[in-house]
Amino acid sequence: MPESLVCAGCSLLCDDVAVAGGRFEPACPLGAQWLAERSAAEAAGEMPEAIVDGEPVEIEVALARAAELLRTGRRPLVHGFAGATVEDARAALTLADRLGALVATAGPDGVWAGAPAFGLRGACTATLGEIRDRSELVVVWREDPETTHPRLLERLGFGAARSAAAGPGSNGDRVLAIVDDRDTPTARRAGLRLNWSQERDAEALGALHLLECDRERPDVDGGLREALDPLLRQLRSVAHATFVYGPELAAGRGGQRRALALHELVRQLSHGRHVVTLSLAGAPGVRGADEVLTWQTGYPGTVDLGSGHPELVTCTVPVSEHERVDVALRVGDDPLAVGDAAVIALSPDPGATAPEVWIATAPAGVEAGGTMHRLDGVPLALRPPRPSVAPSSAELLHRLAEAILG
Repeated sequence: MPESLVCAGCSLLCDDVAVAGGRFEPACPLGAQWLAERSAAEAAGEMPEAIVDGEPVEIEVALARAAELLRTGRRPLVHGFAGATVEDARAALTLADRLGALVATAGPDGVWAGAPAFGLRGACTATLGEIRDRSELVVVWREDPETTHPRLLERLGFGAARSAAAGPGSNGDRVLAIVDDRDTPTARRAGLRLNWSQERDAEALGALHLLECDRERPDVDGGLREALDPLLRQLRSVAHATFVYGPELAAGRGGQRRALALHELVRQLSHGRHVVTLSLAGAPGVRGADEVLTWQTGYPGTVDLGSGHPELVTCTVPVSEHERVDVALRVGDDPLAVGDAAVIALSPDPGATAPEVWIATAPAGVEAGGTMHRLDGVPLALRPPRPSVAPSSAELLHRLAEAILG
C-alpha cells in the first residue's frame, strides 16, 4: 500500500503525496530528497541518541548538560525552526520566555531581523486556492519557484496539463509575469518577462506606484518606463492579481525599502482591483514559527525577551553580530554556527558542524506528527508514515524546561 504523507521538502507542504515502492509521487526532486535524507539515519542504524562534546551519551546526560549551559548563559538565543512543527515552536517559545532569550525564526545571520516593512504596512494575503481560481495576473518578483518550490506554479493553475487544455496560463487569458534578470526555469515559463537589475527594484516599484496614481515622475528614465508599461497595462486590465515574492526581494542593501515599496504598491493597486501577495518562505517550519511568535508576543521574526517583555529586534546587521550570544539552542535543521557561542542542537542529524550538545529528534512528517503552516498560512496536520524512534523536539524542550526550572 502507498504511504500517504504531507511533504515537508519545502514550504509548499503538498498534501497529495504518496510513496510506493520507493517512488515519490507526484515526482518532485525536493520532496524525494527530503524523504531520503530523513530516512538515511534510520536506515544506517548507527546514529547515537545524543552527543556531548563529541562523545555518545544517553539523552538524560545530554539534557543535564544542555540545562547547565542555558542556566549559566548570559545571552541565550533560540533559533532554527526550519523543520519545526507548531508544537515545537510553542515549546521553544515557552522555554525562551523563561530564559529571557532572543528568539530568531529567520536564523541568526538574517539581515534586518525584525522585518519592519511587514509590520509597518501589513500584507494582503490569499490562499493558493483563491489565487488559482481568481487571479488573472500572477507576478513573480525575482524568485525561481520552479527550483525552490517545484509544484507551486502547478498549484496556482499554471501546470502543463491545464495549460494545454485552457491556453496560456491554464485559465483563459491568465498571465504569468516574471520580474528577473536571470535566466531561470521560472523565467522561461513567463508570459510577460520584465528584465532589470535588482538595484532598480525600489525605483521600479515606486514608479509603478506613482504611475498607478496617474502621476508622472521625471527621474524615471525612458528605458525603465518602457519596461513597466506592459505590466501596468496588465494590472489595470484585471480584477484580481497576485504578487509572489520571497527572500530575494529583501536581500542585500536596501532590501527592507524594496519590501516596503512592494506592500505600498499593493495597497495602492487594491483601490481599483483586488491585489494580494504570496510570500515564499524558505523553510517549511518558519511560517508556523513566525505565527506562533506573533500570537504570543505580537511580533514575527526576531524578538528579544530579555527585558521581561517582548521587544522587536530591528538591527540592520545580523543578530549574530549585533548581540553577544554565548549559548544558542537550535531547534530543527539550521547548520549555521553562532559566533563563539556554545551550541545545543535538537535535530534529526547533527550536521557538519559538531555542536557541544546534540540530541536526536524524530523528523517531522516522517516519524513525528504535529502541525505545520503552508506558505499561505493554511495549517496542515502531518501524517508520519513510520513509528517514532526518537522523541520530538517539543517533548525534549518540555523536558529541558523542567531540568532548568524544576
